[in-house]
This record gives sequence, C-alpha cells and structure tokens, in this order.
Amino acid sequence: MKKTLTAAAVAGVLTAGVTLAAPAQNAVAAGGTSRSDVVMWASPAAVSANELPCLPTSIAVTLTNTGTEPVFAEATLKAEAPLVLSDTLFQTYLPPNNPAHPVTKSFGVLVPRGTKPGTYDITVTSGRHREVVPVTVQPIPERGPGANLAYGEQAIASSTHGNFTLCGAVDGDRDQSHWSTLTGWNDATRDVFPDWYGVEWPTVQTVDRVELWTKTPAATSGIRDFDIQVRDGDTWRTVAQVVGNTEEHVVTRFPAERTDAVRVLIHFAGGNYSRLLELEAYGPQ
Repeated sequence: MKKTLTAAAVAGVLTAGVTLAAPAQNAVAAGGTSRSDVVMWASPAAVSANELPCLPTSIAVTLTNTGTEPVFAEATLKAEAPLVLSDTLFQTYLPPNNPAHPVTKSFGVLVPRGTKPGTYDITVTSGRHREVVPVTVQPIPERGPGANLAYGEQAIASSTHGNFTLCGAVDGDRDQSHWSTLTGWNDATRDVFPDWYGVEWPTVQTVDRVELWTKTPAATSGIRDFDIQVRDGDTWRTVAQVVGNTEEHVVTRFPAERTDAVRVLIHFAGGNYSRLLELEAYGPQ
C-alpha cells in the first residue's frame, strides 16, 4: 500500500501574504537594490519544535522596500541538518515606500524522527545581510492515560483538496469557524467514493475508540456512511461501521486492537466531498 510522504506534513504551513506591520527593531538592510533599500527581518527570534510530523513549527520572513522606486527582492533560507524546510526561497515584488508594503512568507520547519534534542540554526540571507533563527528541538511529550493518540502524528489520506492540508484533521483544532482557513481535511475527488483519512504511528498502539468531528451542518455537509478500520499487515480490517450519520461528533468503540494505523473509510458524504474537522484515537483507560 502506498503511504503519503511525511514531507506533505510541512506543505500545510506554507503561506504568503501582505502585512502592514512596522519592521521589527532587529530589522537589517538587505541587498535587494543597489541602494540597499530593501529591509528584511525574521520572526520569531527563536522557536521550539519536536518530532511530531503533523505539528511542524514555522518561521516568517518579511521583506519591505524603504526606497522610492519599486524593486524585486529575494531571501534564501538554509536549515542546519537534519531539519527540513517547506521552502528555501522567497522572491517578491515590492512597491515603493508610499506607504510601506511589507510582504511576509511563512516557512514550515519539520523535525525528522530520530533527531537528537538540541539547538539547530536556520539562516536567512538577503544580499550581504543575514539573520539566524535558533530552533530548539525538544523530546516529544509523553502522553498520559486518556490522551489522543492521533494528535500531531502522521496523517494519511486517499487524496487531499488543494485548499486544505493533509494534517488538517489531526492538529487538535475542532473549531468549525476555522474550517478551510486554519484546519480540516477535504478529499480531492468530487462525488467519487469511497474516500479515506487516517493516521499512522512509528510503533504499534493499542486503540479501542475513534472519535470524529465532521463538517456542519452534518446532515448535509458531513460524512454519512463510513467504516473504522485498523491496519493489519498490508491490509485494512473493519472494526466498526456507521450508517446514516447526521451528527457533528461521532464516537465509535470496539474491542481493543494493536495496530500501527487507523483510518475512516467513507462510503458516502453530503455536499459532494468527504469532510473531517478532526480525527482522534484513544486506547483503553
């Protein structure tokens, strides 16, 4: 069975936009023009991260033009191994400073499994000027009894719509108002079923309950008929079934299973697509 690449976890945090905020105090002139009219800064000044693949951290790089003529500017990023960046190049057009039009781009920072705790640097360079953002890698916090086993782990899916991220339904955000802007998963095959979405672990887990939050109103936009499945070697085995669901929050219970992956196999959903706000998995308490 083909699995989704872990690198997809970082794609969801890559965004670009225009910000009208004033430059930070540690801003430095960047070599964007012959008169050094471009100013660059990175934020935050330092970040913390861990190995959970669907909870990558990020840094933001901002460029602005302090001159009277429009310019085309760029910045490059380099991460100390083994950290992985969602992108390494920021290129943008900057209008003249009347008023200032800072442009900001976020870069996801992924910590591969097995990375030793410690501090690793991300170097941001524009022209002859640079900033260094230290990333402190910390151990994954131990999960206590009753913890959500899916939170931040590697999401897998049959497909993902371009307006969403693969990790959108294991990020711990159940807020319906954040749907499609900050969280959620939507498949990419309109009116084609079945679809599936799940989570996999690097080691075997014991699971006896899966909780799902779907798009509201659930009767017209949520998942309707679906199976809960666990991975058994190279195959998937159904451990629970739901037919005719109209609720936003669905709890399925089944005899405890030892598995390295769980998924929801969706046979039908309202609104042409399969939509999940969050998937959670739990073990016996």
